[in-house]
Amino acid sequence: MTQRDEEFPFPYERSCARMFQELRSVDEFRVAKAEFGKLSKLMQDPAPVFESLAERHGLPLNEAVRNYYFRHKEITASWRPLNEESEMVGEFRLSHLLSAVAQNHMDDVWEGDDEEERLLYGELRVFDDTPRTGTGRLAALRATRGATDPEIWFHDLRDGALRMDLDYPGYLETLLVTKGVIGWQYLYCAPEDCGMGFIPLVDGLKEMLDVFPRLFPHHDYTDLQARLRERT
Repeated sequence: MTQRDEEFPFPYERSCARMFQELRSVDEFRVAKAEFGKLSKLMQDPAPVFESLAERHGLPLNEAVRNYYFRHKEITASWRPLNEESEMVGEFRLSHLLSAVAQNHMDDVWEGDDEEERLLYGELRVFDDTPRTGTGRLAALRATRGATDPEIWFHDLRDGALRMDLDYPGYLETLLVTKGVIGWQYLYCAPEDCGMGFIPLVDGLKEMLDVFPRLFPHHDYTDLQARLRERT
């Protein structure tokens, strides 16, 4: 076992560590934060965590979701280009899955405007948000009892809650590629749902897909580029 494997025994932790190295290696970026949060003794072993999610919260999550386990209370990054004229900003804060399900209830923040929305928000559990930039944008999983592969929803104050064309593993994988560029989630929402909240983010997303293939050539941005064209 390598030293890195000892420090980060779970694959997604190692993936995030590599992403942080990628961000810090770019001379064109000012990285304000790229770090792992506190470790809890209760989170070291995933078995009782997933047992609690199944028995106490009604979420018998499948193997694909379990493969993206990380132990930290949160994993966070915040960065922006040195070029002050840039429209691109990056931020994310991933919460531990159990903390998200047990504590980060969407309806604690947004109650919804009608009965259908209130029912939806009552099932959403926030696992990614942007506290530093204060954009109010966040991602949540839908904690429907019995769900093995929960729906993923994106919330923007202007457009409300939008269903994403990604599952939890897909979201975490795409985060590694986008580095948390604000608004990347819109590229996985239906084009017809990309409304007033999407418009001011287009220039930043275009910039991401212009410069990222050069900065991070080992990632494939073809699908993201196609999705942006479909929505602009």
